[in-house]
This record gives sequence, structure tokens and C-alpha cells, in this order.
Amino acid sequence: MSTIEERVLLSREFYARKNSRVLFGFSAKTEFPLHRYEAAKQLPEGRALTPDDFPVDGYVEDCERLFQIHEACGGDSIWSASAFWGIPWMEAMLGCPIYANHAGGSLYSEAPPSFGGAKDIPVFSKNDPWVMKARELIEAIAKKSAGRYPIGTTRMRGISDLLSAVYGGEQFVFKMMDAPEEVHAVCERLTDLWIEFGKMQLAHIPPFHGGVGSFYYNIWAPANTIWHQEDAAALLSPELFNEFIRPYDERMVKAFNGCIMHEHPTGYMPYEAYMKMGMTALELHIDDGGPSAKKLRPVHEAILAKMPLIIWGHIGDEDMRTLLELPPQGLAIIQWVNDADEAQKMRERYVRV
Repeated sequence: MSTIEERVLLSREFYARKNSRVLFGFSAKTEFPLHRYEAAKQLPEGRALTPDDFPVDGYVEDCERLFQIHEACGGDSIWSASAFWGIPWMEAMLGCPIYANHAGGSLYSEAPPSFGGAKDIPVFSKNDPWVMKARELIEAIAKKSAGRYPIGTTRMRGISDLLSAVYGGEQFVFKMMDAPEEVHAVCERLTDLWIEFGKMQLAHIPPFHGGVGSFYYNIWAPANTIWHQEDAAALLSPELFNEFIRPYDERMVKAFNGCIMHEHPTGYMPYEAYMKMGMTALELHIDDGGPSAKKLRPVHEAILAKMPLIIWGHIGDEDMRTLLELPPQGLAIIQWVNDADEAQKMRERYVRV
């Protein structure tokens, strides 16, 4: 097991695209937050949740437990904490009721009871109950961790995802065509809220070896780097993405020193646009049932020619062999494993020092 300092150095080389071998790390146990966090198992079903349903102490202890599980797996990655990432934070701040689904293992949101456009998007407030809960979690985790592991910004769904949340399902796509001026006004307010929530978190996240964490991918990131996603962009055409999402994503990226963009390879995938925004890195899943690494190879190669790439997933042998044929400079692979024994076997099979 390499030291934290050695892993931070590898991460720095990765972002500079000067790493001589692929960074190979792990995410351990289930990826579903209600199954992953013991504290979350107490959440009630059948009613909308409030910040008071998330007592801090239990989630802090979960961070300690998950950190130890990750360290036992070894590898190049660095486990990262955050304000509990199972919460749909942005949706909750927008007034969307959120619910627990223990069978599925996740929290989900529903569209607000009524939504009247931009006027219903709140201005960021440090006194918002959800903002206060996020800050409380970050500060408690930082105190408990005492510099042993980093903290990153939590899951913050992007503009396309939030449009889907407030308009309901796929209806936001039709709204773009039927009421473009309204949607642009909503996007402006959403972007303001998103940026301010991100800045609040980073202001309370202590530095970790000169950087921060990346909560889901367990990779050290340069200081003031934010994590971003636009999953619902997969439903859009390139034209709709360029008109309604791209300008706001560009503003988000410029508001921070760094940004890691998460993408799935199903549906429309605007990686070429993201490559031009000054992202710190792109993250691309290998999804169960999605395109194989072989089919995605032209995309991987195009990204690696310009910027660092993180590839995450439950990656089988054939896909892994294909990924390891890519140039190592700027490439990090995060494999999902069940336990430390599986991680050890993966290291023995694939890691070439």
C-alpha cells in the first residue's frame, strides 16, 4: 500500500498527463447510498424528508468506516468524503420533495407541487436548512478526519438534471421547444444557485495536501475543484444542448479553479464540448449493459489526446484489457470491487509498475 503522499504525487502526475503507468484505484462495496451508509438505513419511507432526518454523527462514523474499507483495498486512489452524497441536495434546495427508497437503495426527488418558472428558483441563502445541513456535515467530517482523508464537493446535479427535476421527467425537453425564453431564465437562476452552493462547500472544505477530494471517484483533485454532472443531457440533441445547457456549464466551469465532469456513454454524450471548456478532467463510466470499452475506444483516445480521463465502473476482463491498451498518460481507472480480496486479485492481474 503506497502512502498518501505517494498517491497524491501520482495524482498530480495524472493531471499533468505525466504518469508513466495507469492510475489504478478502487471503489468498494455497494454503490447505492442507502445500502452503503449505515446511518441512511434509518431514513423513513412514505413521507418527504427534511434536514432533521439526517443526524450528523451517524454519517461521520460511516465516513470513518468507509475510509478503512477503502484503505484495505490498496491501489492508487484516495478515499474522499463529502456531505452525504445520497441526498439530492440541489433538488431539495429547489423545493422538490425528496424520498427514501430502501429497496432501490437511493433517494429520489419529485417535481415541486407547483412550478412557475424562474421566479420559483430561490436565491442562494446560507440560512437555507439544506445548506446549513451540508455545512454541518462538512465541518463535522473535517473535524473527525483530522487530515487523514480529503473532502470533496457532494453530488450536485447540473442544469439538464435540474430542469428535469422541476418540470418533471422528460417534459423539460418539450419545454425547451415550447417556451425557450422561460427555460433560459430558469437556467440563469439555477446556475447562480449551483455556483453559490459549490463555493459554500469549498469554503468549508479544509485543504488536503494542497488539494481536495473527489467524493465518488476517490481521486485527489487540485484545490477548489468541483464535481459536476449532466446525466439528463443524454436526452438532448446537440442543438438543444448547445443552446440550453452549454452556456451555463461554461459559466459554472469558469466560476471554479477546477471541474471534473461526470458522463455516461449512453444517449447523447457531449464530451467534445466539455473538452473545450477548460475542465480539469472528464470521467466516463463503463456502464453495465452500455457500450463496451472497445466501442468507446475512439472517445477515450480523443479525450486522452487533450486532457485527463477517469474511467469508472464494474469493469470485466475484456473491457479492462482494452482499456489497458490506451496510453497511460492522463488515464485513471477506478474499478468497483466487493472487498479487499477482490481488489488484491485485480492489482495482481492488471497493475504493471
